[in-house]
Amino acid sequence: MSALRIRHAVAADAAALARNMADWFLAAYGHASDAVNTAAFVAANFDAARQAAEIADPDIVTLLAEADGVMVGYAQLRFATRAPDSVSGADPAELGRFYFAPAFHGRGAAAELMQDACRVARERGRRRLWLLVWQESPQAIRFYEKHGFRKVGAAVFPVGEDRKADWVLCKPLDEAP
Repeated sequence: MSALRIRHAVAADAAALARNMADWFLAAYGHASDAVNTAAFVAANFDAARQAAEIADPDIVTLLAEADGVMVGYAQLRFATRAPDSVSGADPAELGRFYFAPAFHGRGAAAELMQDACRVARERGRRRLWLLVWQESPQAIRFYEKHGFRKVGAAVFPVGEDRKADWVLCKPLDEAP
């Protein structure tokens, strides 16, 4: 793998980001809900107009990971989302999305992007980072736990009309993984 480049998304990235978001979500979770609910979720969350709006939102930071000029992953930090009650302490930020192209799983790129996401959250004055992860996704759970996240609660995540059981994970940002 060539050197990974991590940068902030800009408006011109919206269409490619939306396509990759949909593709990588489907690769990770397309099997977990029926086609109708999955299609509804993808349509509601991963279109170019929505991505352009999220990129422009000052309370959202979308980081892109690129190899050889091609987007291979992304992370999205949300600074205005209310944390679940199970997330204790002040100044949390949400890691709302964190995905990589399947070909880049296990190659170390995700660790680099996670470090950058934590750095950006700290620079914005946040003291902890929280996220939701599907309880039936052991690979993702292991990755997050390896990077200092711990289970602090449970939540329900809607995929269309389908309700998924998620863990709420949280990581203090003043500690190394």
